Amino acid sequence: MVVVDECNYEYLGETVVDLIDKYENLIISRSFSKNFGLAGLRLGFAISNPQNIKKLAVFGQYFRVNRMAEKAAGKVLKYLDYYQEVWGKMKKVRDKFIGQINELGFSAYDSKANFVLVEFKNKKETEKVWKYLREKGIYTLAGWENEFSGLDDSFIRFTIGEEWEMDKVVEVLSDYVKKS
Repeated sequence: MVVVDECNYEYLGETVVDLIDKYENLIISRSFSKNFGLAGLRLGFAISNPQNIKKLAVFGQYFRVNRMAEKAAGKVLKYLDYYQEVWGKMKKVRDKFIGQINELGFSAYDSKANFVLVEFKNKKETEKVWKYLREKGIYTLAGWENEFSGLDDSFIRFTIGEEWEMDKVVEVLSDYVKKS
């Protein structure tokens, strides 16, 4: 089996669904967690051919989805227009943030998700920036955190929030640059 994680499909807008008929071993996983704000419900789904779905069903619990998660999924699907508007705004804020971070002299990687990975010169600078952000009430995910297997300690991940929140991050980082 080959599983393609499309949990950020709504942001990326690219899919391999059209390959399911070509490759019978292909399974695509999607989630309501990231893009619909239902992370605590752990709700997602698989897209594949019927034979693979039957094989997966053998491993599932009898009641795979609790009623609260089922109701929540039904609600968010009724408001797809709203979510698409939110995703569009987030993309604009993310792209603006990437440009501003790069203008400050840091290295923000291009992103198609709701977060941006920023690389700093070395671990020492990353730790200083991370601590400075925390002192200012900005919480990020540092490269030494458990979620970052495979990355070194010179990275910080910024989750994209509202435009005013990301403007605040840029303002704090700008102050950091001036003081350094």
